[in-house]
Amino acid sequence: MCRRPLGSLGSPDVHTQAAFGKAVGIALRRLVYPRAALAVAVLLGVMPIEFAGAGETQIAFEERGLERLGIRPARGRTRNLTFDHTARRDVSGTPDLMAVETITVVGGIIFVEQARPQLPQLACPEVAIDLGEESGRRLSVGFPGERVAGTLYDWELEPLVGFVRSGSDALFTYMGVHGEYHKSFAGNLAGFNLFLLDTFRSLRNRERAHLAVKTPVPGYTVGPDAARIDKEASRALARWMRRSHLMFTDLDVDFVFRHEDGELVVEGDPYWIALDSHGRGPGRITGRFDDAALTLASNPVVFGSGFRLAKYAALFRYLKADCPDRWQAFKRSVAKERRALDLYTIPLRQMPYAVR
Repeated sequence: MCRRPLGSLGSPDVHTQAAFGKAVGIALRRLVYPRAALAVAVLLGVMPIEFAGAGETQIAFEERGLERLGIRPARGRTRNLTFDHTARRDVSGTPDLMAVETITVVGGIIFVEQARPQLPQLACPEVAIDLGEESGRRLSVGFPGERVAGTLYDWELEPLVGFVRSGSDALFTYMGVHGEYHKSFAGNLAGFNLFLLDTFRSLRNRERAHLAVKTPVPGYTVGPDAARIDKEASRALARWMRRSHLMFTDLDVDFVFRHEDGELVVEGDPYWIALDSHGRGPGRITGRFDDAALTLASNPVVFGSGFRLAKYAALFRYLKADCPDRWQAFKRSVAKERRALDLYTIPLRQMPYAVR
């Protein structure tokens, strides 16, 4: 081992500085005078100025990272980058994804279901943000006699709450010449990942698509799944996806939640369907791919996030519909702690727009 003189230790790399600066920023935001404390930290050089904002980090991409995947960013075409769609329900509340107004708008990701507790005594749990835990473990769920953690990263949690609050069903669509995002996912990492999920069949180097992101992100570019590659699974899924109209959905999935060994468990998985719209008429399902293990193996990061969004959207919808007081308290908890959450933004001009 080579020992450096104290005067030549050098400076930490940019990732270390970013992580340390962000940790300092979160701690300082909890003080009585957070704005003054943050200003002092920047002046002293303890925290880079880019982390002195509202707890958000702007994503940096690898050089030509999007281009290597075959993705074109929006640049000046941000005007029509968002959309909103809610599926029609019948008198019993059952969504109709084959209705003309849905199949002509959504060729992408749509979640419509609501979770239920496994047992009556698990109904209406108390849900809040616990900043004492790290991102991915901050969703605290209280059941009678036990409090457990839900696995959902901050960068997924915050936009997902906004999405469920809006009452919409569709998260992302790519029906025409470009992709469109629900407003809660436009301009952030969760939305970027939705684009990768939906266009997976068309991406180059798809099993490593998430690594176009250069910024170290827990649960994305940092973590045990970040480097896992299964090209055979990726090819198998891409082969099935060679159909003209696809949806990644949770239609008719029975999501059931419970707790086990200190963890919140939400059983049930989203899946793919292929559609035939008979030109412009009502649609029918012509194919289904529900091999969750193979889908996740194709890219554990991209699809892992998609599966989590489906499960927790169902849980949050349950709270909103059946436990309104708990839902309101949870929304207040997210709003109160937002400045301390690990959120990752992407300027709209840099959001994926189309696949080449």
